[in-house]
Amino acid sequence: MTRAPVLVALCLLAGCDRPQALSVDTLAADPTRLHTLRAQCSRGEHNGAFCEQVAQADLRRFLSGQAGPDEYQTLTDLPPIPASFDDPMEGRP
Repeated sequence: MTRAPVLVALCLLAGCDRPQALSVDTLAADPTRLHTLRAQCSRGEHNGAFCEQVAQADLRRFLSGQAGPDEYQTLTDLPPIPASFDDPMEGRP
């Protein structure tokens, strides 16, 4: 009888360490978390199945045209391209 509370507590604590499985839609909705997870996957910190979900979420975000608050949404939002320091090709011999 004294072992029952210990076994119950052990069973409850056994499931606490497992991370929740994130859906592709959930990953695609948060660009900063997606960027962090992509970097972690490239370093090999996650397993292949999870990294495949991250890659699929990144592809879905790219193809849907969604943009976060820190991303450029239109071409006019892009910073201007600086002038080149090269000489024109016509002036060279």
